[in-house]
Amino acid sequence: MALFKDFADVIEVAIRIEREGIELYKKLYEMISSVEAKPVFSYLAAEEEKHAGVFRTMLETVADYTPRYDYPGEYGAFLNGVAADLTEKIKKNLKKMPAVNASQAIDVGIELEKETILFYLELKSDGKLAPEQENIVQKVIDEERLHWQKLLALREKLKF
Repeated sequence: MALFKDFADVIEVAIRIEREGIELYKKLYEMISSVEAKPVFSYLAAEEEKHAGVFRTMLETVADYTPRYDYPGEYGAFLNGVAADLTEKIKKNLKKMPAVNASQAIDVGIELEKETILFYLELKSDGKLAPEQENIVQKVIDEERLHWQKLLALREKLKF
């Protein structure tokens, strides 16, 4: 995390990650026909929206922060790359599949949740969070873990 210039940039990347999760879960919801899996993906999309809201609220508490949607130069490429790396390989795998079945969709969700948890654990371990921010990030990590467990349980239930 040391490559980020300030905490606000890290939180902005977290918002981008959550937005990617929203879009991914909406896509998976549309692509699969499993009546047992569809509600899970709808739920997960709503949860990712909630997390984006949590991080947007955190941004509002950062003094003198103005959201930057266009970063110049290499630093901008870095910020965009951090968020994109977490979901790009998943998106590529989705594009390669002619049709996504419930098993594949669940695996994609499991991978997204795992990568997101790792990012937030790294954010938390960086030592730059105030105690209240650390508590908020831990709550998001805990929720992401619940999502991961929900997907694992669904995979087990459907016997994939």
